[in-house]
Amino acid sequence: MPVLSIIPAAAVADPDLSDTQVRVLCAIGTFTNRLGGNVWASVQTMAKTCNLSPRTVQRALPVLIAKGYLRQMPRPGKTSVYEVVLESPLTPQSLGGDRAVTPPPTQLCHPNEKKNDKLNDLAQQVTKMIWSVYPDRDTPHLFPPALRAIKQCLQDGADPAQLVKAAEQYAKECFRKQTEPRFVRSLHRFFADGAWLTYESAVTVHGRTRDEWARSGQDVQEFDRLATELSA
Repeated sequence: MPVLSIIPAAAVADPDLSDTQVRVLCAIGTFTNRLGGNVWASVQTMAKTCNLSPRTVQRALPVLIAKGYLRQMPRPGKTSVYEVVLESPLTPQSLGGDRAVTPPPTQLCHPNEKKNDKLNDLAQQVTKMIWSVYPDRDTPHLFPPALRAIKQCLQDGADPAQLVKAAEQYAKECFRKQTEPRFVRSLHRFFADGAWLTYESAVTVHGRTRDEWARSGQDVQEFDRLATELSA
């Protein structure tokens, strides 16, 4: 078991959190990376770590999420991925008193942060959509770097729908070719290196591109005809 647990200090002093809820948060914090994310542990594993019942852990999770100490990235048919929220500034309200608390310097160094709120929200939504369709690999994908890469694509003018489409096309290709998990591109590098551009504009018929259609020995004129009908 890890010797450290990463949790926000505000949670420890929050009078609205019960001791049990703090224990659950501490248990989740033992599974994070150094940024607080990438928690793949199941409810059963969390329960075992904090010596509580799975039912108790399940009751605590929505409270921690509602209070802003935890984020959940649902993945249909798969275990949810959790992230301990470390960037929230301490406030008198979160500490349950009127003591003056100085916000972190980052809040003072970025006066234009509010202008990026819409972009941040859009990047979060697009990343979650891509996360749900992107193929798994032997080494788990990391959400924070994937979010940064996708946000950069959006800043560069990429169409959100095309980003999702590229991920879907890549997932279909991996499924069709039965790509081994160790050879699946990391989600972060897929967008950071521009590999997504190869798939974003690819026209497919029955899940195959024109080149794949030709390599299989089928008539490319038939491909063109079907592609035209599908786009009409």
